[in-house]
This record gives sequence, C-alpha cells and structure tokens, in this order.
Amino acid sequence: MTAYLKAARQKWQFYEDFSQLYPGFSSGYPALSAKAAVSFILRAVQPVGPDMPFFSLGKLLRFNLYYWSAILILGLLSSLHAAVLYNKPFDWRHLPMMLAGDLVAMLLTAALVVWTYRRLVQQAFSNWQLLSGVAVVAALYIPAENALWMLLWDGEIADIRKLVGNLDTSVLAFFVWTACYLTVLLYQQQLQRLAQTSALSQKIQQLELQALSHQLNPHFTFNALNSVCALLEAQRYDDAETMSEQLATFLRYSLSKSPDSLVQLADELAAINAYLQLQKTRFGDKLKVNWQIDDSLKQQRIPPLLLQPLVENAIKYAVATRKQGATITIGGAREHNNLHLTISDDGPGSQLAAHNSGAGVGLNNIRNRLLQHFGDSARLDIGASPQGFKVNISLPWQTA
Repeated sequence: MTAYLKAARQKWQFYEDFSQLYPGFSSGYPALSAKAAVSFILRAVQPVGPDMPFFSLGKLLRFNLYYWSAILILGLLSSLHAAVLYNKPFDWRHLPMMLAGDLVAMLLTAALVVWTYRRLVQQAFSNWQLLSGVAVVAALYIPAENALWMLLWDGEIADIRKLVGNLDTSVLAFFVWTACYLTVLLYQQQLQRLAQTSALSQKIQQLELQALSHQLNPHFTFNALNSVCALLEAQRYDDAETMSEQLATFLRYSLSKSPDSLVQLADELAAINAYLQLQKTRFGDKLKVNWQIDDSLKQQRIPPLLLQPLVENAIKYAVATRKQGATITIGGAREHNNLHLTISDDGPGSQLAAHNSGAGVGLNNIRNRLLQHFGDSARLDIGASPQGFKVNISLPWQTA
C-alpha cells in the first residue's frame, strides 16, 4: 500500500505542475482537476475490504482436499512398498482405516480453512493464529488416531503412552499442510497486489491521457467568445452565427472524445478546420492554410486532438508574430506500414525556437500521448530552420 500511496503522491505533483503551467485547466475542466485526479487515484488504492477477499473459499478448500488426497496416496504407496520389501501381503483391511483417518484430518483442517477465511475477510488474521489452530487440531487428532489403531490391532489401549506414538511423522503432516496453506495465501495475495497495481497503472495512465489531451489554450475560448461579441457589436450577425457554430463544433469534439480512445483522421481534420475557421476570424488573411492529405488516409485512427496543439503552436509562433502572417501546411501520406502526418509553417522557425519553451511543453505532451497509445512504434520529429518550423508524426498503419 505504501507503493500505491507513493505513486499517488507522484501523480499529485504531476497535476500540480500541470496546473501551474496551465492555470485555466482546473477551472475549465473541473472533472479533470488535480484534486479530482488524486481523489480518483486514492479511491483506486483502497485496501481490500471485508466484501472483497483476495481469494475464494472454494480454492482454499480444494487445496485442502488435494493435500490430504496426496497424503493418502503417499501413505498407501508406503504401505505397499513395505509389504513388497518384507515379502508380506498387503492387508487391505488397513485401507478403510487409512481412508477414515485422512478423511477426519481433512475435515478438521477444512474447519481451520473456514475459520481462517473468515478471519481474513475480517482482516483479523495472523500466522500465529493459524499455527495455534493447527497445534490444537494435531493435539486432538494424533491421540485419537493412535487409539483407533490400537483398538483395531489389540482390541484395547494397553499403554496410554502409545497414544502419542509416531508423534514426529504425524505432526509433520500437519505442519507441512500449514506451510503449504500459508504459501497458497501468500501467492493469492501477491496475485491480488499485481492486479491492483495493474489497475492503478491503467487508471493513472487514463488520467495522464486526459490531462495531456486537453491542451487547449485556456484563453482560446475567451478570445473566441470576445470575437463573437465583437461581431455582434458590429452587427455582423451572420458571421457571429457562423463563428458560434464553429466554436460549438470544435468544443463539442474536444470535450466529447475519450482521451484513451482513437478517432478517425477525418473527424480530427474536421475539428481542426473548425478551429482554423475560428482563428481566421481573428487573423483574417494573415492565416493561410494548405491541405495536403489524401482522402484515402482519412479512415485511419489517431488519438483525439493530436494535431490541434501543433496547429495552435503554428498560429502562435508563426502567424501571430509576423505582420504578413504565415501559411500552415497540414499534410499526410502513407509510407510502407506507417502513417506520416506533417504540420509545417513558413514562419520564423529557428529564429524563435531558441527563445520559446512553450512549444516544447506541447511537443513533449504529444510525445507522451503517442507513447501511451502506440509505445515505441510511434514517434515525433521536429525540424526548425530559417524557412519555418516542421513537425512530423509517424504512426503505425492500421488495417480494418
């Protein structure tokens, strides 16, 4: 549990750092705020409760059955071996007694299994309790078994001291049972911890994807609404209506897509087009777009909002910083078994790359998202030159 809480604290720091980088994130997306994220993680690492045991009673009882069945078989083989060794016929009258003895031992240890199971469910179990229970069972069983064998052979209990005869071998069977039983419990507990760790890792991964996918500039919506208000004040009602519809289309897409899912490239491009139309209202002819994506690629699936931060960076660092604006080129092609997507601009490129780290944050987030979805089979490459900035994304080609 300490490891789980440590992971939760690390993720808390992650979301605190994220909120500092993007102050509008928590207010704009309350369901994905740092506080909600960590609460979600902490709920995921709660210890197993009384109604959620990490093993089943049936499995434990089956172990008990298999163990005493093995003891019976070993005892029978030992008796047969002794008969062969001493050239004596095996007395089959011993078999019912052996069956009865091991059956009683199995029932007694089954009672121990049920008792320890209840203690485990109540989280009140300790190894010493099990050892004490086994000692009591052995103290009752061994004299009773010896007494029955004495009655069978001699018809009476001639020497009471013989009731504890064969103590070493008889006790050994019970304490081997104890060791095996504890091993089964430990194994089941380790499996449960692995399952909890895997579930926690998946939930943390999902939260990271949610955070990384919502990299909209918090001022974007504010600026877009201001632009709508400005159009209304200028009585450009048709333009205001068109811009409102584009804003609604883009926000609906960005907020409705699950970050751990994949979307068709056609849907992503439609959302980017709506985003560009909104920005075009602000920048006018300064913003020029060149589409170079073949229709045959649009059925491919990519993480949602994968390209939007790149387009936003191009607008921020290429279009907005120059009086003449810039041209953004959005391209795509298939090369062998990979889908290559490109976002490039003819802006300042390397002239701004050395002075701006904000774009690097967005690029690192995209790399992390690609790693979460595709592992090492996807990559992101950047290139900055005096002629502009270019980002290449390579994804594995997906067949239908």
